[in-house]
Amino acid sequence: MEAVPSHVRVWPLLMMQRRRLLVWALSGISAALVLLVWLYAYADSPRAPVMSVSVSGDGLFAISVHRDTSLVLWDLASKDNSRIADDANLYSAHFPADGHVFLWQDMENVVRRQHVDGSVLETFAHVPTYGHVSTADDSVYVSSDERYAIRVRLGQETHLLKREGGSFPGFGKVLNLAMDREGRYLVTGGFGSPHDRDHWPLDEQAEIGYEDLVGTVLWSLETLEPIAKLSGNTAKTHATISPDGQWVVSGDENGIGLYWNTDRPEERFRMASYFHGLFLGTHEPGDPRNRDRSGLIPAPDDATDTTIAVKFIHNSRYYLRFGYDSHYAALFEVDNPWPLKYFDLGKRPFPAVSQYSRNLAIDTAPEAGILVMGQRDGSGILVYRFDPEALTLERVWVGR
Repeated sequence: MEAVPSHVRVWPLLMMQRRRLLVWALSGISAALVLLVWLYAYADSPRAPVMSVSVSGDGLFAISVHRDTSLVLWDLASKDNSRIADDANLYSAHFPADGHVFLWQDMENVVRRQHVDGSVLETFAHVPTYGHVSTADDSVYVSSDERYAIRVRLGQETHLLKREGGSFPGFGKVLNLAMDREGRYLVTGGFGSPHDRDHWPLDEQAEIGYEDLVGTVLWSLETLEPIAKLSGNTAKTHATISPDGQWVVSGDENGIGLYWNTDRPEERFRMASYFHGLFLGTHEPGDPRNRDRSGLIPAPDDATDTTIAVKFIHNSRYYLRFGYDSHYAALFEVDNPWPLKYFDLGKRPFPAVSQYSRNLAIDTAPEAGILVMGQRDGSGILVYRFDPEALTLERVWVGR
């Protein structure tokens, strides 16, 4: 057989390498183009987890502050987002109950009232906030700080409602603030103590600026005085008030859930344990008759009444109780101790329910039936819609 010349044998190898180089070059160009398109499409998207989030009263917009201090505006109707600042205080995202004007604070401690169209309506200097709330007309503005001091701004005057006592570093959570729709009441929830009921009477606390009131407390924003200590919770506690100002509900990391009617704050009601029912305490310790299980429904294995947050989801009637590190939330109706339903919030992405320092990453618009949450691991948000007739909660968008 005739031998093949060496240059003929080498040529196909050279052509093969040339084709490989061409494919590699084209693939590199394609990858670069894909990267450019991706960067353009997601240029405004956040890159760090949500630390605080708030949703407008009509459920059309949300704002979020992320761990990298970026402030993001989310259009929940068009499912779009835009980054509007890079220097936001982590705990300063807040929409009042009405309108499309939101509040946030920059890292220079300037609070802004800003419309979703970008216009800034008001600015004022303030202390670094670890959560703030406001009426829609900005007639009442309330903030808490790192040391659990509470300040109330009425017009241009700022009043110290509560002196320093307790702290974010000490308790590992903010002093949560909640206001009714009309701005008559304020509810605070920080760290409950079993001694709240019998210790630190209000008349003695007045002399020291209420510094020990770090549990669940109902305040009057008209008199700027506490109305009642709502005792019974222990350890890390979250509390809120219904939009009509009629009900206060709370939950804590020891699984205790409580509620009160603001007309009778001295009367305390207990929510049922998801697995053990209502504690009656009418018999000797250990007697099974101490537990009423008559109203219990089956609870998912992954549900827990160890509570990281409570939020009203439909007007002043239904509220949700979020379990710590659980993808289930329990639905309750006011003046009813029994859970009505358990909603699976989903695991992919997992909701931001695993850190008490991030319990401001959960918010609702009760009139619209919208729930917005941060993601535990991702940088986006989760959006849900509640149906008050069918009593269902549906995840409608994963914002990225």
